[in-house]
Amino acid sequence: MDIVWQLRQQSERADAPESKLARFILANLKASAHVTMDDLAAQAGVSQEVLRRFAASAGCRDLDDFLHQVLKASQQQDSEFIAVIRQRHASLSQQEKRVAETILGDTAFAASATIEQLATRAEVSAATITRFARSLGCEDIRDLRMRLAQASQLRSTQAIAPLEAINQALMQQYALADTTTWQRAADTLRRARSVLLIGASGPQTPLVAEVHQRLHQAGLAIAWIQDDNLLSMTLSRLQPDDLLLILAPAAVNSHMLSAVHHAHIQKTTVIALCSASLDLASQADIWLPLPAAENARRYGILFALDRLEAGLQDIL
Repeated sequence: MDIVWQLRQQSERADAPESKLARFILANLKASAHVTMDDLAAQAGVSQEVLRRFAASAGCRDLDDFLHQVLKASQQQDSEFIAVIRQRHASLSQQEKRVAETILGDTAFAASATIEQLATRAEVSAATITRFARSLGCEDIRDLRMRLAQASQLRSTQAIAPLEAINQALMQQYALADTTTWQRAADTLRRARSVLLIGASGPQTPLVAEVHQRLHQAGLAIAWIQDDNLLSMTLSRLQPDDLLLILAPAAVNSHMLSAVHHAHIQKTTVIALCSASLDLASQADIWLPLPAAENARRYGILFALDRLEAGLQDIL
């Protein structure tokens, strides 16, 4: 539902109460998103019945849904404000370009600066700041500051959300295996005569390389074999005092399943780093969890490495 389009359509209906309401909301989109239904009707100079009719004609379930749609439109307007400044840069005068570049270079400063401070930073006159604000649809410098602050806050919130999701995924990973399991894995790695590392290829290759390098630096006799023929030959020579380490960030391929089969025949211990959803988790002798969320797996592997390295250091 595009509530702004609905408002613009209604605003063209001359002399209709709905048109009056639409024009008021379009002119005060931010303020309209944060008032009660009674206040909105009173401020727009229409009855609540007109407000209800308009909400129904716009396809909203009720008045609460209507105000929610207005709020979403207001937030969308905020998120696009910085983009609008960038898009208009080429068509601005030389003086106004300085203002735009100053704002884009330090939005936090521009959102709190006085007109004099912003003019000084941009090396323009206060009148240029006013013209620039009005060219963006702002009433004055205060309105410009408010729009910049809201856009900056929204962008920060959008940036934080993925980080919070990753943090939550890592906390869940931490809870899936206790300290004893991680220490057991480290003890088994340290006691092994040699460690054979198998990992996913393609986009996951750098992750496997990171595991190989850091465990090698920790003093393990670890080999990472990527050639299928050499891998088959190496698997056939596994001994009970060797160890098979499998890294499966996303899925288990046929080579991994074959490796587990050979290891079980040779009575070689298998440690698997994978999500709980993979069958490999139950087939391994020691399962070390990775986050289920795809965007958190790289961080989960680094987290697992940190825990293993700490366990290996404790053994020394």
